[in-house]
Amino acid sequence: MKKYARQCSITGEGMNEGYVYYDGEMYFKYEKDFILFLRYQNEIWDLSDEFILNESYDNGEYYWTEWTDEEDFEYCEDLMGNLHKI
Repeated sequence: MKKYARQCSITGEGMNEGYVYYDGEMYFKYEKDFILFLRYQNEIWDLSDEFILNESYDNGEYYWTEWTDEEDFEYCEDLMGNLHKI
């Protein structure tokens, strides 16, 4: 059974690396989903993805991390691919 530290706020998938919005308000597994969230959140449509990520990071809105310690794992995936809180 596969274990995960967090659950993506958009896809619902388990994740052991990704974007943490503020102090865990939301989690994002995929960069494309995180950028789209930032665009809607800040109503930014005409700036590049790179600029949006850099500004958001500089403003302390997020960080990217990996969870590797077994103590961080909070979810497990069953044989059907469903995520369950441990």
